[in-house]
This record gives sequence, structure tokens and C-alpha cells, in this order.
Amino acid sequence: MLLGAAVVVLVILSVVSLRTGLLGSTFTIDKAVVCVELDKDRLPHKVRSSIQYGVRQVCLWFQYSSAPEGNHLEISWYYENEKVLSESLKLMAKDGVRAFYLLQEEGTPLPAGNYKVTISSSTKLLSSLDFEIVRKQ
Repeated sequence: MLLGAAVVVLVILSVVSLRTGLLGSTFTIDKAVVCVELDKDRLPHKVRSSIQYGVRQVCLWFQYSSAPEGNHLEISWYYENEKVLSESLKLMAKDGVRAFYLLQEEGTPLPAGNYKVTISSSTKLLSSLDFEIVRKQ
């Protein structure tokens, strides 16, 4: 009888916590794009998977929701399958928009080739975007 009551209480607590978001809130990347720049409202402009050679920077823009307070993300940029930059990000808001740029310090154009940018939590890959910078044919 006591065991049955304990099981019922645990089931009720589980349902309540899922409905109130105590345990059921799931962090998600709602949208992620690679773009050449952001517009005046900080929204992606010139979203492309193939970018013409000559750009000096590319931007990762993403929208997220249900982030646990203080959640950390890792933004990693790859060129020809080699990691060239990794940035750690602490999310201060539950929902929001973030943007990160890849650029060369000396201000020269990014090299032509295949790129990838990933967004990861401590436990899983949340988003992976492939793009390329191409020279005119």
C-alpha cells in the first residue's frame, strides 16, 4: 500500500514538473543561417550556402529558445575540415538571437573553399551548417 502511494506521488510530480517546465523545457536552436551580413534590424541579409570570393567576413545568425539559465554553447568554425576558430558562449536569456562572425584578423578576404560552422552544447551537436566560398568561373 505504501509502495503504491509512493508510485502515484512520483507519477503526479513528474507530470506536474513536465507541464510547468521544471524538467520538461528543452533547449532548441529554432533557426540558424549563414549570411554575408546583418541588416539594420540585425536580421540575416544575403543568406547563402555558396558565397562569392572576396568577402572579408561571414556571419552565423541563430535564434534559440528554452535555454536553461547560464547554459553554455560552443560555436566552432571549420575550413576544409580543420577547426579554425572556437568560441564559448554563455546564454543569459531563456530565448534570444545571437550572431557570430568569422573573419581574418588582417582584413584580407576569406580563402575559397569548404566551410562548416557548428553549434554544440556540452552533450550534443545542436546545429551544423555547411557553406562554401567560391571563385568566379
